[in-house]
Amino acid sequence: MVETNVVTGNTNGILLAAGSRETLVRQNTVVGNPAIQTGSSLPAVQAVDILNLAPSGQTTFDRNLCVTSVNAPCPVVTGGRPRY
Repeated sequence: MVETNVVTGNTNGILLAAGSRETLVRQNTVVGNPAIQTGSSLPAVQAVDILNLAPSGQTTFDRNLCVTSVNAPCPVVTGGRPRY
């Protein structure tokens, strides 16, 4: 379980490896991954807020906030409330 964390300024925010099974990712705020400095100085770095490499159906996502993701729902974060 990955729950109620604030994750920012990393190359990848939350990374679920290919071997991950039966994982719950809930109520996390994951933004600014990679850090703006990395994104600006190393544009070839491919990084996102949530990267899910686990097999389909092995990860449950619930009410996370993020800007970028791969294989994970990522609601739109704006100046107001998130839209899921």
